[in-house]
Amino acid sequence: MPDATNHAVNGPTNLPSACADGIAGEPPSKRRRRESEERQQREIGLMRQGDGANVPSFVGSASGIYFVRSVYNALAKSRVHLPPQTPDQNIVPGEEDQLDEAVPYSSKSLWSPERSETANSGLSTFEFDDLQTWSESYFENWHTAYPFVHAPTILEYLEQHVRPVTLPELCKQRSPRFTIIRSIMSISLADCRQSGRMFEKLLPAFLVFTSFREAMESVQDMLFKPSSIDALQAVVSVQLFLVSMLRLNGASRLGGMIVRMAFQLGLHRCPARYAGFDREQAELRRRLFWTIYCMDRYLCQSLGLPLTIRDDDVDVCYFDDEKHEIDGRHRAAMDDRLRTLNFLTKHASIKGQIVELRNKSIHQRTANRDLATLIGARIGKWANDLQYVLDAADHDEPGQFSTLHEVVLLVSQHELIISLNRPLLALERHTPEYMAALQTCIRASDTIITTLYRYVFFRLVQRGEGPSTAPLLWPSLTWCVWMSAFIVLHAAIEGEMPKHVARHLAANSVEILRHLALRGSVWPNVCAVAINDLFLRLLLDSNVTTPQSPPVEASHVEPRNETNFQENAAPTTHRPFRDNPRLYNRFSTTSEQNDPSNHATSLIGPSPSTSEPQLSIPWLSEADAAGATSDNIFEQFDIPFWIGDDQYSSVLNFDL
Repeated sequence: MPDATNHAVNGPTNLPSACADGIAGEPPSKRRRRESEERQQREIGLMRQGDGANVPSFVGSASGIYFVRSVYNALAKSRVHLPPQTPDQNIVPGEEDQLDEAVPYSSKSLWSPERSETANSGLSTFEFDDLQTWSESYFENWHTAYPFVHAPTILEYLEQHVRPVTLPELCKQRSPRFTIIRSIMSISLADCRQSGRMFEKLLPAFLVFTSFREAMESVQDMLFKPSSIDALQAVVSVQLFLVSMLRLNGASRLGGMIVRMAFQLGLHRCPARYAGFDREQAELRRRLFWTIYCMDRYLCQSLGLPLTIRDDDVDVCYFDDEKHEIDGRHRAAMDDRLRTLNFLTKHASIKGQIVELRNKSIHQRTANRDLATLIGARIGKWANDLQYVLDAADHDEPGQFSTLHEVVLLVSQHELIISLNRPLLALERHTPEYMAALQTCIRASDTIITTLYRYVFFRLVQRGEGPSTAPLLWPSLTWCVWMSAFIVLHAAIEGEMPKHVARHLAANSVEILRHLALRGSVWPNVCAVAINDLFLRLLLDSNVTTPQSPPVEASHVEPRNETNFQENAAPTTHRPFRDNPRLYNRFSTTSEQNDPSNHATSLIGPSPSTSEPQLSIPWLSEADAAGATSDNIFEQFDIPFWIGDDQYSSVLNFDL
């Protein structure tokens, strides 16, 4: 890929009067110079130039691309020259369009023969109980968060219409409802890679999407038919499947179709305003719209694209805050089963406000500190409301989340904090705004990495199970860990975080990403490779002698010492959980030998003392570093659809 060119498509120009008072009396030339300097100190997007094979493409600053490139550039003048392993620094997780042009939607099968039948194999017999078992993960993990379909209707369809003899004809017809079934089964089958669950019977190939191309093609007919709820649900189900596999460019393109269909159906208007919808219809329309809204916010932020759904075009009420009444109809209390979606909806709304504040066009963005403070207050209220529900659940009151959704929501809180404060890291170093934002981002990154690490690995000790039994299915977690690790690296570069602390956080983030990669997406492994390479450069560069610095004695690698590791790891591993006693009690034990941090020693090696001048790299051996090549790991690469069945597995599944 040729050198990318930055275009200041995202930057501030119009300052509000409250912020412009300080320069009102200055000469025009000086004022313009100060405005120009401030614009250069803001996060901007990236316009990639085409090279014949690839067309020009854009990724916006909301994705974090500007900050990531800044971290790369800080180490670009490193005195240590290692063969690079990292992917191109101008991409963000989920951009499958940046893979080889023949790869993103190839017809290669998604599933291993141990998981699913091939399309040419004979149809095995199955019962309704098998269909329930195959779809269980979806209804437990995804439908609870995004209930955009009516579950009883789907189960009734499975029971009455989906039989071995009818599958070929159903697949050929590509009806909206059967497309939903295939999306549900495909998501559930992908979930099993992380949970380690094996089905007694193989899934028929007709019940799943055998390739991403097949998934996209399954909704083509919706373009030629009038918009309907069934058709819209089918397209949303395919989008959710693509999002769950981090195929974000394709999911975003489907999002444009989805939003237009939603507008045509009037889903952006509160159904409680219209007497023609009964309570069940109104609830389904609201659930469907807010699912679409959450997906739109996630995709726009992850890829740095403008918001497709703007809040000032929507008047749909939250589930717990109905503002409309018709004909004296009483407002119904919120169904507790919708609590997770209600929190995700409000989270998506705040995320959109942050994008509008920090990542607008240069002609629209403003440096409005009051608005930033207000958004910070909304994040605080969202977090407090979440804590009230968690505290109530401790007393067996209604509204308890599953462990997965509880962790996702806790991480989402700190994701918002990073999104709001990270753009300020583009400001001049050592200004009050920069220093405050950096410390805030460090704290949020620490909490994200530690929360997820403990969630994945606490089962190793408490239940004697492997980490693959912890379903870490949420697509946004890859971005959260990736961005948190880069913040940790930035803090270490700036001397704002001790390197031994950054080392533990970076190592833990790599372990989390490896677990996320079990789903079959390339992006978590790519992020892990980038973190590994950059942190290696940082540590080695800090110990290269220069004429101005005396040489340091090379330290030897100490044997693993459980006590030494726990003393150094405790501040990083335990502190964030003490802020949330409920989660701390759940993910920790009173017995020292049952502490997951002890098990972590076998994963990331011993902790050096704080005075150690040179640190060992826990996840990269000397042989691995010496054997690293400069080949782009994206070159001619396709998704490792199942473990051990890809020619590039030796590159991605490095020994950590």
